[in-house]
Amino acid sequence: MGIQISFYNASVASNISVNPKEVFDPQKVPFIVYRPKLIEEIKEKLKPVKENFSTMVVCGMGGSSLGAKTIDSFAGAFNESYHKLKFLDNIDPTLVKQTLESLSWEDTVFTFVSKSGTTLETVVFLNLVLEELKKRNLPVEKHVIFVGDRGKNFEKLAKELNTLFFEIPKEVDGRFSVLTSTGLVPAHFADFDIEELWEGALEVLKDQTEDNIAIKLAKVKMDNYLNHRRNISVMFSYGNYIFTFTFWYSQLWAESLGKSGKGQTPLKALGTVDQHSLVQLFREGPDDKVYQFIKVKDIKWDIKLPSETLIFDYIKGRKVSEIFNALYEGTKEALIQTNRPVITLELDCYSAYNLGYLFMLYMLATVAAARILGVNPFGQPGVELGKSIARQKLEQKSL
Repeated sequence: MGIQISFYNASVASNISVNPKEVFDPQKVPFIVYRPKLIEEIKEKLKPVKENFSTMVVCGMGGSSLGAKTIDSFAGAFNESYHKLKFLDNIDPTLVKQTLESLSWEDTVFTFVSKSGTTLETVVFLNLVLEELKKRNLPVEKHVIFVGDRGKNFEKLAKELNTLFFEIPKEVDGRFSVLTSTGLVPAHFADFDIEELWEGALEVLKDQTEDNIAIKLAKVKMDNYLNHRRNISVMFSYGNYIFTFTFWYSQLWAESLGKSGKGQTPLKALGTVDQHSLVQLFREGPDDKVYQFIKVKDIKWDIKLPSETLIFDYIKGRKVSEIFNALYEGTKEALIQTNRPVITLELDCYSAYNLGYLFMLYMLATVAAARILGVNPFGQPGVELGKSIARQKLEQKSL
């Protein structure tokens, strides 16, 4: 298992440097700390949950759900499990109503994820679910799990309601918390190998010098941003099952770096779909982007075309994966020949190990990029004003 990372048209100027101590110090970068006791706790506490329920609904916003959603999507390409995950990660009223009405409640457990326990949307989900459990005479203590910071609302509620509680280390920000209870609780419920996930993450930490691949990735991207005015960071995912990773990455990159008038805007693309919508702009539009292609080589499930085909003779007898790969290579090579900066991340297969590697790679690269820009990668002060205005409106008698 492994990932091959290549860089094209992507040199780094001498004014881009990173002190590795600022990236690998666990006091400053707490998400790199491996917690085997937490994994054992999750396995032990979730054993009866997995025996009694087939569905878990993860209720959380942003970093409280995107990591688990990425794991769930990625697992769909190789991991067959009886246990299924669903997500309430937007307060769109139609989504909320249809999701709740679609459930077999007797067979469903709800996991509420919020570090503070005060995320408005998650609190809305919580109240709706508790009311419905009450109406159905279903025991809250069995159907509800809380994940959050110790000493905050969710731990207090867990004690009051006698439900399971899992801690998110208080020093780990939400968007960096995928390798804590935030991602590991849903992942283990869905029979995803959380120990192997961490094995892949730890691989990235073995080289703690400036030659670490995460630091190189950050330096290339920041060179393009600072020295070439490429202020858009494209992640072109080739494959639906890895596409959700681009959503997780987008929050990580935008929320960590978008401060003090600085930041590189993430842009998501799905191959081969967006070859028909975005590549024209990518090749002949402004040269203001750096491109990351992410693709898995070995496909578990494939299908073959018949020996005689309509319209195109050259596709007869071909596997769909062969056509997919040719389209990927064509788009990638076209951008390289257009002298666009291209980074490729090619995974040998879908596996928990490779996903863990990707998570840690990009979290470390984000911290390194923040050090280069001179911004704090943690915290998100820019989102607080909107929350405050929303609360003021809700506290009014009418909207």
